[in-house]
Amino acid sequence: MKTNRIISVVLIISIIATIISLYPSKVMAVTQKKDAQINSIDDKKYPGIKSMIQNLQKKHPKWNFKVFYTGLNWNDVIKNESYHGRNIIGANRSNYSGDWLCKSCKDDDKTYSGGNWVCVSSQAISYMMDPRNSLYYEDVFQFLELSNDASISYDKNIIKSILKNTFLDDGNLDKYINTIVNHSKEKDVNPYYIAAKIIQEQGTKGGSTFKMQTTENGKTVYYYNIFNINATGSTRAAINSNALKWATKKGWNSIEKSLTGGIDFIANGYISVGQDTMYFEKFDVIADSFYSHQYAQDVMYAQNQGEKLRKILEGINATEYAYTFVIPLYENMPQKACARPSTTSTNTSTSNTNTSNTNTNTTNTNTNTNTNTNTNTTNTTNTSTGNTTTTNTTTGQANATNNQKIGDITGDAKIDSADLLFLRKYLLGKITYTNDQKKCADTNKDEKIDSADLLNIRRYLLGKIKSF
Repeated sequence: MKTNRIISVVLIISIIATIISLYPSKVMAVTQKKDAQINSIDDKKYPGIKSMIQNLQKKHPKWNFKVFYTGLNWNDVIKNESYHGRNIIGANRSNYSGDWLCKSCKDDDKTYSGGNWVCVSSQAISYMMDPRNSLYYEDVFQFLELSNDASISYDKNIIKSILKNTFLDDGNLDKYINTIVNHSKEKDVNPYYIAAKIIQEQGTKGGSTFKMQTTENGKTVYYYNIFNINATGSTRAAINSNALKWATKKGWNSIEKSLTGGIDFIANGYISVGQDTMYFEKFDVIADSFYSHQYAQDVMYAQNQGEKLRKILEGINATEYAYTFVIPLYENMPQKACARPSTTSTNTSTSNTNTSNTNTNTTNTNTNTNTNTNTNTTNTTNTSTGNTTTTNTTTGQANATNNQKIGDITGDAKIDSADLLFLRKYLLGKITYTNDQKKCADTNKDEKIDSADLLNIRRYLLGKIKSF
């Protein structure tokens, strides 16, 4: 009997060890920062980056650059991004075959999203993630800073040049521009990006989700979903239906409401937690949600969206304004930029990590579809103190610790990115708070918890404010 018990224990330990080995380790505590001192970049640690940025600065003197020190080891990043299904590409893209594809998925004939998408190799991920492969005019707009830069005076005339002669130029364009500028500032979003994204989503004439007709109480009413939020589906009818449901739920019965609501959504979902470039939206290398909060699975998403934005700006002669770009830096980067995978040879390298993307909050494989607000509810553990804020899986009620102060929502006696993530989950409706936690989350003391409190905590972490 005792022997059987020992065997059982050994078996359980072996199973646990096997499960752990399937998941690449995450770096739980790193120091991350943005820095505008381009000349201070260490060439030995980050080879080639400084000269490439300086070259862009010479060609585009109005552009501003920052680097973002991720604090993450390059090989660890690629390992984590190589979960099966975390990065995929269209199955029918002839230019992306051979070494672009994950060998084991290809051997098993495994596909994603109804067979239209296939898993890419670690080599392909390395190529797409290495910033040195994109520090050229054609691809750099994927690094455009999407948050509001306090050092820049945003020009309404630039926004007008983007939106002039479009579906918003209906006699009220100046009013819409004021709405965009004022609300973007309030929510810490780049208004130039918002203006360009409107054209990305709706074109210049306005798509089917811009103005949608429905009937309420026997009367014809209209709802607007300018940013195509939740506009998903396999058919145009399904896309329009889902877009209308979302706009109706949010009460977006005017253009202004759709603009402010869409800006709120963009700010709360990604920008407020530090994923403030298209690159960071795709490749989640931001603490604390490492690798699990990506806007899309398409490995080409950041490059494609950046290219679309550049072409929009080119069309209105607006590429040479005072834009700010944020370039990611990794520890132990390869000495040379990662090579583009061959499309003719067969990938014989080690296959991607053998696990599904269960823990990945993705939107859709389609680069034009919108963010899914699903957020995994997990334990948030402070690695320094070992304190854990847990969530009751039955009620969704977050359990607080005692002696909390304003901003310290998790109750670990400090205000950090865990509090930011915890508040975002609350705003998305994934958890509930105790009364004490609500008091801690109400950073502006207006007796309600909303995106303004999220912005306050983010500003505190960035050193823009010292207290609440």
